[in-house]
Amino acid sequence: MPPWPKIVLLALACGALQSQEQAAGHDTWKVYTNVRFNYKICYPDDLLIPQGEAANSDGQTFLAKDGAKLLVFGRNNALNQTLKNALDDTAARLAGRSGKVTYKVMKPGWFVLSGQDRETMFYAKMLYADDQFKSFELTYGSSQSAIYKPVAGRLTGCFASLTRR
Repeated sequence: MPPWPKIVLLALACGALQSQEQAAGHDTWKVYTNVRFNYKICYPDDLLIPQGEAANSDGQTFLAKDGAKLLVFGRNNALNQTLKNALDDTAARLAGRSGKVTYKVMKPGWFVLSGQDRETMFYAKMLYADDQFKSFELTYGSSQSAIYKPVAGRLTGCFASLTRR
């Protein structure tokens, strides 16, 4: 094979990797902090636009122009649910009747799960601390996976309960 096709292929591969890195990195990330339930999460503000905190101050919705949605919210454990119950409820609600959970992990104090319902992908993480559940749920079209899978990874890393003073 002459050397120029190898150079073209290398250039194309580098371009594809760079566009994936841009999708994952985004230019600017901001932090939303919820005072009522004492948690924080970062979000790419060039992709997900905050819609304002809910009237009861439990969280916020972030919307993207392509239809993706990030919900962050907290709630008191008024029903004395276990974390396993919360995982099962979240999985059933996000997967719906026709979807499926493809990944889930539960550890002391938190769980993550992901899956698909028809054309919608979902990724959720829930923290349990101080008798409160703190959650985020990211949903997006399956055709947008290259953009949102890296975003989900970064959300997971920066989502945290804040220590009480």
